[in-house]
Amino acid sequence: MTCPRCSSENVAVHPVTKTWTKHRGCFGWLGWIFLAIITCGLILIIPAITNSRTKSKTRLMGVCQNCGKSWRV
Repeated sequence: MTCPRCSSENVAVHPVTKTWTKHRGCFGWLGWIFLAIITCGLILIIPAITNSRTKSKTRLMGVCQNCGKSWRV
C-alpha cells in the first residue's frame, strides 16, 4: 500500500471504532411519564429511565508513517 500524498510504502493500517449513544428525546420522556401517571405504576417508567442505545462502527484507516496523512482503506 502506498501513501496518496508522498507515495511512501511506510504505511500502517489501524482499526478505528466510532461509538455514540442515542438517548430518548423530549417527547419520548413525556410519553413514558404520561403512561406511568395514568397507570400509577413504576413498571412502565423504569425502562424509560434506563433505556439508551449504543451503536458502534469500525473501519480501517491507513496512516502514513512519513507524512502523517490518514485515509480510509
